[in-house]
Amino acid sequence: MTVDEFVGEIKNSAPSASAEKVAELEVLIGFPIPTDYRQFLLQCNGGYVGGALWYHGPAPDGRPTDAGVHHVGGLRDESCYSLLRNQEAYFGRIPHGLMWIMDDPFGNAICLRLVGPHRGGIYFWDHEHEPYSNGWTGDIDTAQNISLIASSFSAFVAGLKVLDDGA
Repeated sequence: MTVDEFVGEIKNSAPSASAEKVAELEVLIGFPIPTDYRQFLLQCNGGYVGGALWYHGPAPDGRPTDAGVHHVGGLRDESCYSLLRNQEAYFGRIPHGLMWIMDDPFGNAICLRLVGPHRGGIYFWDHEHEPYSNGWTGDIDTAQNISLIASSFSAFVAGLKVLDDGA
């Protein structure tokens, strides 16, 4: 799927974010946003697909992976779509250096990595396996409930497919 096709599938969308609003987001989160995701925000400001789109593809390590898309984040006020509100809501739960950008129909998060060796990568955060033990430092490397599913936002979107109701 192309980014344009992805944007076409998003319902309840809002006018695109301005370059100024995206720059403000970067200041608030403390990291620059990867170029492909920045371009997406400038084209689409989030919305809803309700589980109709699923990512299917090999993770960067080659293993098969999939993830559904429900809400798509943007620079919006509604809590289910707001990048900032979700960043605050998941603070201390999602590892440092990841930013919530979407969720799946089951309450899991799809996150963008903002720092480190896989900067720009897309991660799946499983809420049912949160690391409550003392061994978790808040870092990506010690969280056992996340997995890298795509090397970039563009690769993630390229792997999105409309859910086949007959499957």
